[in-house]
Amino acid sequence: MKKIVVAGRNDSGKSTILGEMYKGLKMKDYQPIAVGSGVQDEKPYLLKGIESTYLTIAIPEPGHDIVTDIDRVIRNAVNLIKERNSLIQHARRALEELNKVRSVLDLGHLYQKDIPPVSTLPDVVLVEAVGINDGYKSEETRRLGDILVTIVPADIKNEIIMEQGNILLDEADIIVVTKTDETAREVATTTIKLLQRIYRYKAIIPVVATQGVHMDLVLDEIIRRLADPVRLLEQDKEKVKA
Repeated sequence: MKKIVVAGRNDSGKSTILGEMYKGLKMKDYQPIAVGSGVQDEKPYLLKGIESTYLTIAIPEPGHDIVTDIDRVIRNAVNLIKERNSLIQHARRALEELNKVRSVLDLGHLYQKDIPPVSTLPDVVLVEAVGINDGYKSEETRRLGDILVTIVPADIKNEIIMEQGNILLDEADIIVVTKTDETAREVATTTIKLLQRIYRYKAIIPVVATQGVHMDLVLDEIIRRLADPVRLLEQDKEKVKA
């Protein structure tokens, strides 16, 4: 499964972006599983419409390799879904056999509707990198994600964007500028133009995620990368030549 990591500083809007991505991918016939990094994330995710079956929490442990820990948590979560599906299928078969006996005894049928449906296995992972990254400098986050979406609040200071070793910006596949509705227009415009000047060939998308503004553009970029990574590599080479 491809892993999409949503990274950035605290209070930049990562949870809201992730929730919108979840809903958007579902509408495009993907089944995401979301990974939060703390128990406090669970209720906000559920309120954003992420189903409990497809939500798991990974709390990074000091001294552990974060990428390995997250991968293990994802495997465990998928295995739990498979085990639940297996139990549901066993229950359906058992009910069929029971109904055969009840029919012979003229006891009437029990209905399958009381047994929940099996769950679709997830085919993409959404990871919020809270507690994983240090500001905008995190090699682990880049290693973890097949697609790295870096969240930048519109009112971020220019010196943070310009500083050296800014891995989460330098290595981002998509840069999302959030809270453009809460920031003075001239400040937001300056931030966006600076990012565009430094990262000429990256997708830089200003959004108002709480209202869904431009989230369709973010989703389009993600799906493009999920669908055909080879073509994207060729496009990047063409841009470099140009």
